[in-house]
Amino acid sequence: MLKRPSSRRNSGDGQITLNLVPMMDTFVTLIGFLLYTMAFVAMVLVETPLPTASPNEVAEKLKEKPLQLTVSFRKEETEIWSPFQKIAPKVFKNLPDGGLDLKGIHEELVSVKKQFPKEDHVVLAPTGGMTYENIIAAMDSIRILDATDPAIFVKNEKTGMDEAQKLLFPQVVFGNILGSD
Repeated sequence: MLKRPSSRRNSGDGQITLNLVPMMDTFVTLIGFLLYTMAFVAMVLVETPLPTASPNEVAEKLKEKPLQLTVSFRKEETEIWSPFQKIAPKVFKNLPDGGLDLKGIHEELVSVKKQFPKEDHVVLAPTGGMTYENIIAAMDSIRILDATDPAIFVKNEKTGMDEAQKLLFPQVVFGNILGSD
C-alpha cells in the first residue's frame, strides 16, 4: 500500500503577506516630526536692489557726477572711496582676528553722511574670501545710525522742515557679485 503524498509541499501559492502597518506608523510619525521642527527655522532677508544698467539713466546720472560711495572689503583692509573723487579715500586695516574695524568704518561713514546728508546709497564690494558674518556685520554698521552718533538733519521738501535722519545709508547695493580675490 502506498502512502498518501504530504500536503505540506502543495500548500498554497507561496505568497507571503507583509504587515505594512508598523512601517506606515513610522512614516506618519516622521512626517509629523519634520513638519513640527520646520516651524522653528527662521529666515532673515535683507533686500538689496540690483544695479541698473539703462544707458539713458546712467548718462543722466553721470552729468552731475554722483558721490557713489563705495566700501571695498579686501583680505587685510577695508577702503571707503568714491569713484568720482568726491571724498578722500580712507583705508582701515582689519583686526588681527580677521574681523573688520566696524567702529572706524562707521565713524567715517557718519562723517561722509554729514557732508552728503541726502545720499542714501552705498556700494559694497566684498572679495570672495569674506565671511558671511563679516558682510552682515558691515551692512548693519553701514545702514543704521547709532544712538551715540551726532544728529544729521535733512530738509524735507514737502514740509520745508529739517528732519533728523534715522538711517545712515539704507540702500545697499553689491558691486562685484562675481568678483574674486
